[in-house]
Amino acid sequence: MHHLLDKFWPHQEFLRALLWLPPVDAPFWICSWIMSKCDEITLDGKHRPQNQFWDSYAQAQKMWAAMTHVFMRDYNLGSVQWHESELVPGRMMGNPSISSEVANYMSGLQRRKVKAGETATSARAITSSILEDLYNYNHLLENWKIHAYTPLSRQDAGRLHEWGGGLTR
Repeated sequence: MHHLLDKFWPHQEFLRALLWLPPVDAPFWICSWIMSKCDEITLDGKHRPQNQFWDSYAQAQKMWAAMTHVFMRDYNLGSVQWHESELVPGRMMGNPSISSEVANYMSGLQRRKVKAGETATSARAITSSILEDLYNYNHLLENWKIHAYTPLSRQDAGRLHEWGGGLTR
């Protein structure tokens, strides 16, 4: 059938996406994929050895977002939560990565990561010393002078501190 689509209908990829439905256990496979890369628990339920590396919760969120995007855009399944069809019992509808199973797994993964001592991304982003440096820099008199705009090159390492700012015209 696919060779007939290729020959007679130029938008066959759209129709193929409409004809393809993820399996009923797609949320399980999404969780398994994330678990294999990011969880301290292996797929067979054992704890991963301490010397074995696993990815952060931030990486798990990126993987989840990637799956959501693939099912939403590439397979045209939209942003509707994964649910059983009311008209056809046993047939699942919506986006499998937007399911209660995946959301519950990600919530549990986050709890386990925090309990294991992983620092949250937002807590790593900025420290009190960085805030103090920003405050001090912004209150220097030389940073309050209005300067004429002069284009800079990223390769001009000597002038990188002249990045712009509110007082550049």
